[in-house]
Amino acid sequence: MSSSRKIRVGIVGFGLSGRVFHAPFLHTMSNMYELRSIVERHTNEAIKIYPYIKTVRSTTELFDDPEIDLVIITTSNDLHYSLSKQALEKGKHVVIEKPMTIKSSEALELIQIAKNKKLIICPYQNRRYDSGYRTIKEIINKKLLGNEILDCEIHFDRYRPELKGDNAWRERNELGAGIFYDLGSHLIDQTLSLFGHPQTITADIRIQRPVAYVNDYFDVRLDYGHLRVTLKSSMLIREMGPRYVLHGSKGSFIKYGDDIQENVLRTGVMPPIIDNKIEENSWGKEPIEDNGLLHTETNDGRIIKEKYQTLSGNYGLFYKQLYDAIINGKELEIRPEDGYNVIRIIELGFQSSQEKRTLQCDQLL
Repeated sequence: MSSSRKIRVGIVGFGLSGRVFHAPFLHTMSNMYELRSIVERHTNEAIKIYPYIKTVRSTTELFDDPEIDLVIITTSNDLHYSLSKQALEKGKHVVIEKPMTIKSSEALELIQIAKNKKLIICPYQNRRYDSGYRTIKEIINKKLLGNEILDCEIHFDRYRPELKGDNAWRERNELGAGIFYDLGSHLIDQTLSLFGHPQTITADIRIQRPVAYVNDYFDVRLDYGHLRVTLKSSMLIREMGPRYVLHGSKGSFIKYGDDIQENVLRTGVMPPIIDNKIEENSWGKEPIEDNGLLHTETNDGRIIKEKYQTLSGNYGLFYKQLYDAIINGKELEIRPEDGYNVIRIIELGFQSSQEKRTLQCDQLL
């Protein structure tokens, strides 16, 4: 590591993920990171925004650079395993866009390589830093709905009746494509982070749009015994329902609206430097009308039905925690095993849907 204690970073790919979710935070968190190189095989878009970076044409050139400490993989899903393995073998820490790999066996292999080489490998699950997710996590931790959550429903819906050009690889008939790998990864990770390992899974994964080649709808039920979690996503929802619905032993919480960060980042606005006062920061702060409804009983027996202030979202927290893990040896909040567990649930989901039966959630770490 460099004497300045900055982590020197190279990004593989400058599509939506690299351009919107990664580079802006690395750029503004310049006290922790030095964005040095970005792989673009045929274009030079990154250097127009970050004139100080080096554009490289191949992953080999990036991985062979001794000045790079951390590599971020933002390619199509089918390349996650091979490129991450190559980067680890070259001695680089690795961040992989979700899903970590296509197969759980591949994820296990990457985890073992990283352990053997004493390197960090981390799946990029930015939706743990969404405003809505951070808010329901606080509500659960504070037991505002009672000691037990009995039912939870999480949606990630869109209205996109036609195929989208700039996301074409996600909608091609190839390994790792489809909505269940894409958006399902987020919802599964949020659920496992909140509630741990489920006992069983029952999944319905299908194609709804006549123009689609791969799955564009899923309805997944995860059973925890006392708790049942429903995860749903479709590309044909014109009128959006709630994003989160939670029912506990004493009350309910319902929240509409999506985290605002992605749309802001797409406009080219750079995030502020991240600090420990994120809730007081204007970054990632939702409009007040998107505050969720809390209807519950307080500890002193009062029934309340009122709006609950949404916490601010901030994807930069991912990179703050990653820095602490690489430089200071702190434990990762998003473990590589979490990435494996998401893929294992995805595999079981496809099997459940194909066989039209409920399966045990086995082999989770």
